Amino acid sequence: MREILDILVKNKIICKKLQEIKLNTKKKIKAYLGVNIKNEYCFILVLDRKSRILRKDIEEFLKLLPDINFRYKKKILITKAPICSKALELIKDWRVIWY
Repeated sequence: MREILDILVKNKIICKKLQEIKLNTKKKIKAYLGVNIKNEYCFILVLDRKSRILRKDIEEFLKLLPDINFRYKKKILITKAPICSKALELIKDWRVIWY
């Protein structure tokens, strides 16, 4: 959790509240719901993998979103792995942070 906060602060995203949610998946995914200083709701997805993130992986993550409340306007993806160009097109409204 501390690493995530450090990454967010480096990218000028400061959340007042941040809580981890459990996802029903076997992959190494962590998800957080938070509220930033401007009172905007944020959905933060952290992928801890080294291999390339493909379009099918992104489609799986997007299936998780309907379970989460629709009011989350800021969507942030934090990852170490490179992302396929077709996958980037699917998440063009997301903010992607590489660390």
